[in-house]
Amino acid sequence: MAKAKKTFNLFAISEARNVIFGIATLWIGLFHSDYLNDTISYYIKSDFIAEPLKFFRGTGNVGVDMFLFLSGIGLYFSFTKDSHVLSFWKKRLMRVLPSAFLIATFYFSFRYVNGRFNSGPFYYFLRETFLYFFVKGERVFWFISLILLMYLVFPIFYKIIDKWKVWGMIGMVAVVIAGTFAVRAIAPGVYSNVEIALCRIPVFIIGIWAGRFVMEKREIDRRWLWLVLAVAVGMLVLMANYTPIVKALVPGYNKDMETRYIFIYRYAACPLGIALVVLNSFICTELRHRGKANLLRNFFEFVGMYSMEYYMIYLNINHYLERIYSIGPRQEIMLYFGSFVISLVLCVLVRKVCDFFMAYMQRKPKNLEELKKKKLKS
Repeated sequence: MAKAKKTFNLFAISEARNVIFGIATLWIGLFHSDYLNDTISYYIKSDFIAEPLKFFRGTGNVGVDMFLFLSGIGLYFSFTKDSHVLSFWKKRLMRVLPSAFLIATFYFSFRYVNGRFNSGPFYYFLRETFLYFFVKGERVFWFISLILLMYLVFPIFYKIIDKWKVWGMIGMVAVVIAGTFAVRAIAPGVYSNVEIALCRIPVFIIGIWAGRFVMEKREIDRRWLWLVLAVAVGMLVLMANYTPIVKALVPGYNKDMETRYIFIYRYAACPLGIALVVLNSFICTELRHRGKANLLRNFFEFVGMYSMEYYMIYLNINHYLERIYSIGPRQEIMLYFGSFVISLVLCVLVRKVCDFFMAYMQRKPKNLEELKKKKLKS
């Protein structure tokens, strides 16, 4: 009888990447569907069960940290294979911008036509290019603004980590956190606008550092997974008690002061997101080896393939439908699943349109050789 394997290969994180992207994306969607709290209360009368479910939904923003950690790892793979900076930027931008720009064009044009935005063409341009978040802190597509910025500075992060390894990672995380607190002290208005992004940069940097271990297929003793689980539980407890903790530390704390101290919650989400990526990759590996939950894994993987498009489409369709329909708890579950199905269909359509357009732009004429010969003769 074969002995059970006592190590865990970190390359499993890469293998389960799209599955975890799907889980994180759907969790983010739950976070932005706060009306589901009413649905939970309506159908589940026991607070012992209902409250943990509400807490799970309410911590869905941790999916962003999971996404950024995996993105750091993925970019490490990509840049290691081809470290030409311009080539790297081109590949990354071509992966994100066509779909993001198409969705943003429809969304912002619709909002302008319906009088939701009164600013002129310059601000329309800033919104279309995802720069408005950095100017005014508008959070419609803030994650796209952040990930584009991370693509831009990634080569610098990579070079520092590649040279100084763990100390490079620690140094950059320290610099980013110190810079965040400097902005908080010097320009609290600016900090309030962009803290949602600034506090997420450390998890992205840690993902870049972890990329080497994943790429080298580093083995770790499975007993370390218990520590990872303990970190996840500890951070969950901290986040569950975030408000009482802040009230104990800050006399006179009230809701208006939340933005100033939200960094405690954000930085707790960083190790939690990393721990959940590791644990989910371990679970995916075990299920795959045992031939179980294939349908569920395939479903999450499918969603993960369209994670960016789903993020942009679902959040706004869900919020729009929630505003125009006055519904009760019984219908809210229909609203959630309806938004989910519509968003997935639109994700596939958007990707196909963008793929067709990019293929059309990159096509070569059938008589290319003949044209070249004609030019040479002339």
